[in-house]
Amino acid sequence: MKEELRLKIDSKGRLSIPSDIRDEVGDEVILKRTPEGFLLIPAKQHNFLEEFRRIISSEPQRTGKPENWEPKKMKSVWLGD
Repeated sequence: MKEELRLKIDSKGRLSIPSDIRDEVGDEVILKRTPEGFLLIPAKQHNFLEEFRRIISSEPQRTGKPENWEPKKMKSVWLGD
């Protein structure tokens, strides 16, 4: 494959990337401005299950001191009173 590829932007402002390159970079790319111009970088793919497990197993970020509400106040929150 060539090191450089000249691409055209259509009348709607879209850049068409050939399928063999799309297969390599995936569904998302990052467009980065550099002193030499712009650079397309494959975006990291997110694995939903790994991210979910990481969040569930991490310690919660707490701020402040927990309050012990009386049952009447809790009920008003549940019922929207």
